[in-house]
Amino acid sequence: MTASGDGYYAEWADLRRRSLQYGEERDFLRERRDELWQVFLRESPPLGNDQYGAELEKRLPGVRDALFAAFDAYIDEVGGVQERLRVNAATYEGAEGAGVIPSSRSV
Repeated sequence: MTASGDGYYAEWADLRRRSLQYGEERDFLRERRDELWQVFLRESPPLGNDQYGAELEKRLPGVRDALFAAFDAYIDEVGGVQERLRVNAATYEGAEGAGVIPSSRSV
């Protein structure tokens, strides 16, 4: 957006570009989450066979679930920003085109 004496002008192409960037970031985060999940599956149980490992192993499912819930919430938020930027870009693009009068053909 740029400011002018009459208010703001939205540059819808920039909004669309940022929307694509947020979509790429969302996809990147999903891939990292999936890789982390694979580590949990592959390395489980990583805590040893002593009393400390046993205690940590009891708590691990809750910690793991909270970690992935936070990861998913963040991914959802990034996806939400991406979608709102996409909608705003389309809205501003449509509004910009709405003020144009189509040319008529001369006969």
